[in-house]
Amino acid sequence: MTVIMVILIRFLSNAAVDYEIKRELRRGIDANLYHISTRNGKLNISENFRYQDENICFVVIRRGGRLLAGEYPDEATEDLRKVFIRNKLSRSVVCGGETYYIRDVRIGKTKKNAESKGVFVRGILKKSDADSFYFKIEMISYISLVGILCVILAFEFIFSKRISRELKGMCQTAECIGTSLDMSRRMKADHQYKEIAVLANANNRMLDRLEQTFQMQEQFTSDVAHELRTPVAVVMAQCEYARKTGSEEEYREVLDVIYRQSKRINNLITQLLKFSRLDQGRMQLQDEVLDLTGIVQSVCEEQQEKAQNGVSVRLNLNEAVTTGDISLIAIVIQNLVENAIKFSRPQEEVEVGTGEEEAEVFVRVSDHGIGILPEHSEKIFRRFYKCDKARNANGFCLGLALSKKIVEKHGGRLSVESVYGVGSVFTLYLPKR
Repeated sequence: MTVIMVILIRFLSNAAVDYEIKRELRRGIDANLYHISTRNGKLNISENFRYQDENICFVVIRRGGRLLAGEYPDEATEDLRKVFIRNKLSRSVVCGGETYYIRDVRIGKTKKNAESKGVFVRGILKKSDADSFYFKIEMISYISLVGILCVILAFEFIFSKRISRELKGMCQTAECIGTSLDMSRRMKADHQYKEIAVLANANNRMLDRLEQTFQMQEQFTSDVAHELRTPVAVVMAQCEYARKTGSEEEYREVLDVIYRQSKRINNLITQLLKFSRLDQGRMQLQDEVLDLTGIVQSVCEEQQEKAQNGVSVRLNLNEAVTTGDISLIAIVIQNLVENAIKFSRPQEEVEVGTGEEEAEVFVRVSDHGIGILPEHSEKIFRRFYKCDKARNANGFCLGLALSKKIVEKHGGRLSVESVYGVGSVFTLYLPKR
């Protein structure tokens, strides 16, 4: 960049010097033209005519080159005499090894019997005489360039130190997180530089997500261990009991218990596998016609037969057709209806309805049960999360979490409205297709 600027200054300075010399020649000749004239074939030169103006020499010549007034520079007199006259044209010529700038301007014509046809004022400027002045200008330009570059480098050094200090701090934070696994640390930025602040904020958001993911993973591991511990403990206890007993009937009871607990473990593993496949996108969704009224009827009939404590299911079905995976949507509806029956008071009624709302179809399940506290409304969709009132309920508390994941994969949503002690309303929304 510096080389380019030097070349540019050199080029511009030469062009400026050339232009300024020609301008000075033109201005000096124009001033002298007021003091010279031809009348009746006679040349009249006023005493105000200046033959020398600083470094410029002025002479009066005829077209043939004969000198009428003034003197050429001694070192190139004969060479300059031979330079062809060109009216009002400034140019540079080399005479006697020196470069001269010359400009000729005609002042009038003589009579026909004169030796030449016209008289010219010629301005002559030796380039070396002008270079001494303009060389100072060029040197000032170079010095100014050096000064500007020094200022730029100083600012760059200061800014680079500040930027490197912030980047070094961010690298140290990242290194500390990598070695200590302390996900609570965050990168700091003083927001003097927008780009670094954006980078720090982006990394902090990523660390927030990672910390949340690690916490969820730890909680998930703890919850799975807790859920598996009970059925495994039961199986081990039954096996120990079977080793001490000898009757066939007791063996059968032990096997029944082991079968039920093994089935429970298998259900947990099956649901976890579904979660894993949905999270990783390995479960292929079938694009089938979903008649939600038919699915709801089938699910409610099955759940009504299993219902206890006199809980009944009332249907309010309207047309609701879309597309999706029938088997997965059936799991969602079954979980909603099963939970509504499980947490309803004895002899109460569960209402299940279907219909359309603008660009969506819905399945709405309402119960008159224990309800949900406001602080639990969002948490109930987490895996293994249990509200206080449901601590002793059967199941692994994976149904709602799995249902929400399935609905999101279909581009829908799952909402809940609940009043504690009155009941809850769960609504499945799917886009109408």
